Amino acid sequence: MTVKRIDHVGLVVKDLAEGVATFEKHFGFVVDGTRGGEIEALGIKNAFVPVGESDLEFIESISEDGPVVRFAQERGEGQFLLSLEVDDIAATVEHLRELGVRVADPSPGGVAFVSMKSAFGVNLQLVQRG
Repeated sequence: MTVKRIDHVGLVVKDLAEGVATFEKHFGFVVDGTRGGEIEALGIKNAFVPVGESDLEFIESISEDGPVVRFAQERGEGQFLLSLEVDDIAATVEHLRELGVRVADPSPGGVAFVSMKSAFGVNLQLVQRG
């Protein structure tokens, strides 16, 4: 198992345009217009801002239910998840399970979530790119 880098940090915002504009104004970030948008199946719309070799993902809920809206209701705006890029998602999940870590099966898209109870309350996402 090799963690290659921090892939992205997900930030929940009430208003996507306002959240992105604030970071553009204060920090000079520029939205990557080739990624993001509305993802109806997840009940969100999002935008990505490159920061070095990682990204900030701004996430706004467009649904009445789901993890993003529940997070916003319980905690307000802020950091929602930390995503780590790994070299082999299946091997990483297997390795973590051997260590007693609770981790979900990888999705067909190469994403798996570690239980927050196994990650000190962090919503930890593992992703395999390419």
